[in-house]
Amino acid sequence: MHIAISLAALLATGTAAAAPMDGDRWDAGAVERRGHKVLTTGLMFRRTGAGEWEVSARCETRDIRTGRWRAKTGRGVAVRSMGLVMVKTGTLGRFILFVDAGEIASNKPWCASGAANLGTGD
Repeated sequence: MHIAISLAALLATGTAAAAPMDGDRWDAGAVERRGHKVLTTGLMFRRTGAGEWEVSARCETRDIRTGRWRAKTGRGVAVRSMGLVMVKTGTLGRFILFVDAGEIASNKPWCASGAANLGTGD
């Protein structure tokens, strides 16, 4: 009985975690603090096929001492493979969304990496 309950809980958790990615539109974001700078990454996905999306991306850097900020935007594509969503944008480089771990990794210093917040794109 205990195994059946544990299995049901695991399946329900996995389904809930994937739910935003199942829709036509969804988004992912991260916020990271590096010293006196706060970096924000926002990725907006629009489905183009099974496991494929068009992506609009925005990375923002704010200096909390001076109040100055800078934003960069880019567009690209994303594909899902082996539990990862790999995103390639022109000006903002590459991102990897580790779906099961709930993490975003960026290869550019002006974009945030870290805990991902997934949304439905509404």
